[in-house]
Amino acid sequence: MAVSASDIKFRKSEVVTNTSANGGRKGQIEITSGMRHNLFPRVTKAERDAGVTRYRKEFLCNDNADDIAANDVLVFLEFPSNGGDRFAIGNGSQTGVQSDLTTSVPVWTGVGSLHASLSSGESQVQLAMESNDFVFPNNGYLHLSNKFETGQTIDADVSIGNSVEYSAGTWFKIAAEGDIAYPKGLYVGSNTVMTIKETTGEEWIAIQEYKYTDEDIGDGDGSDTSPVLISLLHGTNGICSQASLLPIVTATCGASAQTVNIDKDGNCSGYCSAGKLNMSTGVWTTDITWTSAPDVATDITITYYENCFSYTGNVATIFLDGTVANAYETANSYGAGCIFESEITPAISDWVETSVAGSYDESTYPLVLFNDGTEYDSWTVTFTSAIAFTVSGANEGSVGTGGIAVDFEPTNANTGQPYFKIDKDGWAGTWATGETVTFKTYPAAIPIWWREIVPALTSAVADNLCVLGFYSE
Repeated sequence: MAVSASDIKFRKSEVVTNTSANGGRKGQIEITSGMRHNLFPRVTKAERDAGVTRYRKEFLCNDNADDIAANDVLVFLEFPSNGGDRFAIGNGSQTGVQSDLTTSVPVWTGVGSLHASLSSGESQVQLAMESNDFVFPNNGYLHLSNKFETGQTIDADVSIGNSVEYSAGTWFKIAAEGDIAYPKGLYVGSNTVMTIKETTGEEWIAIQEYKYTDEDIGDGDGSDTSPVLISLLHGTNGICSQASLLPIVTATCGASAQTVNIDKDGNCSGYCSAGKLNMSTGVWTTDITWTSAPDVATDITITYYENCFSYTGNVATIFLDGTVANAYETANSYGAGCIFESEITPAISDWVETSVAGSYDESTYPLVLFNDGTEYDSWTVTFTSAIAFTVSGANEGSVGTGGIAVDFEPTNANTGQPYFKIDKDGWAGTWATGETVTFKTYPAAIPIWWREIVPALTSAVADNLCVLGFYSE
């Protein structure tokens, strides 16, 4: 058995505002495809005149009723905005809010039209993007497809976002549905229909990692706390500033390995008082001033990633770890960076038992978790006697009382499924009043941030459309 498309649901975050508190945990409101303003609000004339940047958070949820994991999930934008604004998506955390985006910056990736045709076998792809502020993930994936019919005849009753069907040379509006296999499709504007034919090409290609480990950038002399550093050897595309791939410099000081971390802007912190790297070129603006001088005749090294893409104007060149399998023409082909998650399944962490003589065998009797029930929360099991306990979550509050003689399965009132199940056979030893078990649970959901940028003096448009695609093994 496998997860099907109908098992995947999109839900809003708990907080949906234009403030710093926007985002947070997964909420329960499902985002229904095809509904107007169901994620972003309407852009007003004042916002179009002045310009505005707005964020929203949603969760891709695996609701498979048999609690099967969704594997190798890729999420991507299918088609650029046609409203003068532009959208990007980025990876988030289960609890992150909008104010976190200033320090924990997502990989803001997006979609563009194919700039140069492909015949298959190419190891790089050029995309015409709406701006050069889109990023492509190192060691990630690029989605390519040509499932668009351009220059089509569209019936007058059809609006952007309508499901359509082809008949006698014209696309006519039909009731909303997810099927876009030809002769059905989705009207995306500008006489273009998204539809899948037998000749349609679609693929997900690995992108270069471009990792460089322990590159020698200088030497210690035992007395100079600011030795001259040489430029990085692989800075042509710029140094990667993705949060998990930031550069780390290492030196031996006082016979101990010491590290300096470099942030997205090139600023140094850690075992130093100064230092800055130009992230666009890999050249040191300011040499690192170490807290104590690197030891004599020892290497100063850096581990870093070079960007897997470069820009010429708004045209992005993405460097691939694989090669293109199909042929694509510029007229009807689009490419996008992907958010990737190897597995969407509920999870548990931080199990801690605080007891003198009691125990629970979580290896033999692990907590049972549920796709459509488990939420992000920090739970506390508190014993009220040797055999009875209460359970509460930091977010969900009290979920009832239980005991060691029966399985404990508190019901999530929002879904009708349990948050988790504690097996009665896991309890052992002697528990006492006030002793606890604590743990965290995580839902079967990917947190996704959206960013909408409306440039100043953007013209009014009748309709706009966000088309989000996903793929799972």
